[in-house]
Amino acid sequence: MKTKFDFKVLNVIGKNGIKHYILQCSSDRFRRVVKAQYDGTPYIPDYYQQLSDVPPLERTFLDIQLADFIIKVEKGEA
Repeated sequence: MKTKFDFKVLNVIGKNGIKHYILQCSSDRFRRVVKAQYDGTPYIPDYYQQLSDVPPLERTFLDIQLADFIIKVEKGEA
C-alpha cells in the first residue's frame, strides 16, 4: 500500500539561483523536517543521511511526492 505524505513549507531561501526549502513531511506514522533544494529540478541533499531510518519503499514514496509538491509550489499550484 502506498503511503500518502502531507507537506508544509516552513521556509524557503533563494541563493545563487537555487531555492533551499525546509519542509515538514508527515503521514500516519511519520513526521520529519526535510531540507530540499530546487534549481529547476527538486532534490534532497544528503538524501541518505536525512532519511537513513526510513524504510526504502517509504523513502521512495516520500522522494517522489516531495518532488511533485515542490514542482507544484514552483508553478503556483500548491
